[in-house]
Amino acid sequence: MRKLPMVLLATAALPMAVNAANTEFSFGGFIKMDAMLSTYSDGDIAPANIGRDFYVPSTIPVGGQDEGADLDYSAKSTRLNMKTVTTLEDGETVTGFIEMDFLSSPGGTEVVSNSYNPRLRHAFFKYDGLTAGQTWTTFMNTGALPETVDFLGPSESSVFVRQTQFRYTMGDFDLAIENPETTVDGAVSDDGMLPDFVARYNIKSGNSNFAVAALVRQLSYEDAVNNVDSTTAMGFGINVSGKIMIGGDDLKLSLTSGTGVGRYVGLGAVTDANLVNGDLKASKTTAAFIAYRHHWTSKLRSTAMYSMLTADYDSAAPTTSTTDISSVRVNLMYNPVEPITYGVEYSMATREIDNGANGDMSRLQVSAKYSF
Repeated sequence: MRKLPMVLLATAALPMAVNAANTEFSFGGFIKMDAMLSTYSDGDIAPANIGRDFYVPSTIPVGGQDEGADLDYSAKSTRLNMKTVTTLEDGETVTGFIEMDFLSSPGGTEVVSNSYNPRLRHAFFKYDGLTAGQTWTTFMNTGALPETVDFLGPSESSVFVRQTQFRYTMGDFDLAIENPETTVDGAVSDDGMLPDFVARYNIKSGNSNFAVAALVRQLSYEDAVNNVDSTTAMGFGINVSGKIMIGGDDLKLSLTSGTGVGRYVGLGAVTDANLVNGDLKASKTTAAFIAYRHHWTSKLRSTAMYSMLTADYDSAAPTTSTTDISSVRVNLMYNPVEPITYGVEYSMATREIDNGANGDMSRLQVSAKYSF
């Protein structure tokens, strides 16, 4: 991040400078260009689909008759953020953070302008152990995510959710109440009356780190239009993840297992529950990845990884539900100078649904990124 003196801020906006005399502002982010050549065994992905921007497992076509192929260029993952640190009279600090990018948002077409609306990623502040606002779910360990050219990489097995929450940190313990959302038969039900409860214990040993997180949530569904009474079920999940240093290399891994945790893992590839005879039947999910990064030189490195997800549903659930996804990928990352990273990555993925239909995807992706 780049820090701006208060004199410059005062020149641009005097009232803000007066009200924030004890606040330090930092700005950061990156500019990233991606080019992807994708092939599909059983169909194609529509031009506006988010699966054309990065790997979203549930978008892999299955059961089609024809092969598909796409070539995509994009700078939508470009990111901007601002951090503030306000020093109080007692010496304590309040930290604020806001970040946006341009993925998963509407805007101009690729025909002329390629204009895309910004979207909110993070908006939170921290004070005296409390974090309030929108940021990564406490169920997620960002330190275990491997380095990839793709936006996320092992998407099917990664816990990956940003949402509004209250989190309290006590040393190595994190306790949080977070926004509840339930996916039922693939649709979102916004009827939850209890927050999702998360507890996480963080373990550090030298440059290695681990985290053990537990999730308890109430699944809820009501459909007044179709005369479906309110019904609930309980969801439980656990995630164990971390990074192990092996000399100058690192091994990253994650294991998630639970009932009714579908939206927390795999970018929503698995629905939280199915509605069966008026009752919610929670799905069961197990997902894991392992990734090894090797440094060839001080400027050149590679990561190889394997990722998988399996899901089980009630026997009366729709037969189009995703049951198995797996992927492998390998990349090469190069830093000619510190702020610039060039990357190339090849990945293969397979998706299968409950009726046995399946499909494959192969993708070659290159990127150029300037961080500031």
